[in-house]
Amino acid sequence: MTDFATVNPANDVFHPEIYRRGIPYDTYARLRATTPVSWHAEPELPGVPAGPGFWAVMRHDDVQYVSKTPDLFSASLGCTQLRDPAPGDLGFLRSMLLNMDPPAHNPLRKTVSHLFTPRSITKLEPFIRQTTDRLVSQARERGDFDLVEDVTDLLALSTLAEILGVPKSDQRLFFDWANRIIGYQDEEYTEGTDSDPRSPSSLRDMYDYADSLRAYRLRRPGDDVISTLVHAQVGGQPISDAEFKNFFFLLAVAGNDTTRSALPGGILTLLEHPDQFALLRSRPELAAPAVEECLRYAPPVILFRRTATRPTTLRGVEIQAGEKVVVFYPAANRDPEEFAEPDTFRITRSPNRHVSFGQGPHICVAAALARMQLRAMFTAVVEQLPNLVQRGPAERLASNLVAGIKRVPVSAC
Repeated sequence: MTDFATVNPANDVFHPEIYRRGIPYDTYARLRATTPVSWHAEPELPGVPAGPGFWAVMRHDDVQYVSKTPDLFSASLGCTQLRDPAPGDLGFLRSMLLNMDPPAHNPLRKTVSHLFTPRSITKLEPFIRQTTDRLVSQARERGDFDLVEDVTDLLALSTLAEILGVPKSDQRLFFDWANRIIGYQDEEYTEGTDSDPRSPSSLRDMYDYADSLRAYRLRRPGDDVISTLVHAQVGGQPISDAEFKNFFFLLAVAGNDTTRSALPGGILTLLEHPDQFALLRSRPELAAPAVEECLRYAPPVILFRRTATRPTTLRGVEIQAGEKVVVFYPAANRDPEEFAEPDTFRITRSPNRHVSFGQGPHICVAAALARMQLRAMFTAVVEQLPNLVQRGPAERLASNLVAGIKRVPVSAC
């Protein structure tokens, strides 16, 4: 393995606490300009042993190459989170769509991808618009409110429940699971535990719920994703128990939390750029390109990991088989070789080839749904909260995986 004794602490892009202050774009820019493929340590964290280290990939073209070359950069070998899973959990985690390589990945992805095409989700648009309008209207009447807790989290949760067909009384369970799993590096959500939140043993309550929901929908199918999944077949066979559970994990936690981060991240970015917020108010037809620019400028996901399957070279750097190769989406989204004035937020930007939803075989399956929710939220805010202002600092998640925002105090004025 590569020796990381010479790693410069000033270039740290690993420690979760760094991200509580926001994405370290200055560090990303320095690395992108000088060592766009650089080696970094994984020091010990509370309750988490040190890891072997990883290669950080910072340039737009390289992020695309790594993401689109699964035979060389595998999602399956070590899975896709930077932290190594326990050896005993690896087999189970490899049955998750996110952690599979082609060709095994392909038929399983087809099982759900058709459920999230722009045409398929059209039927959800009235629900999303009505829910967004209601939440924003209630917040406006309140005057002072929290953007995340009172509006954006509730839209993400309501949409998820509608898609999965779960009763309203159970909806908060999904936030509890997401906070536990996605927030495992943040002391607010860890509750002193040192167990790996991805481990099946740590998620027993979530998987028990998935089993109960599966059994219910087998008896009483409805017009929802779970009903489709439990009756689906892959290669002429019903999906396995492990495949269903990991589909449930992907839909209920991973995909949902991406939207949870993108929604407040987008509104907060508009508030931080009042000239662009004013432009959107005067030209609401710019909602769609505004969504894309917010996704570029404030991406919801920070990184994903791959593992080299054999020795290779990237940007002249020799990478050994078995080493971690980690793509950083925010760094790629500010690459001056791809974007003119990359640090400028401009809602009319075109073209806009951001990588916030990933690339290659693992491009986000529910990207169209996330965009629909973002457009609905931008439209409702412009129409109902034209004078929205931030009243205090945003509280961000301590995480090197998700650019989570926990709270943003605002006022409708």
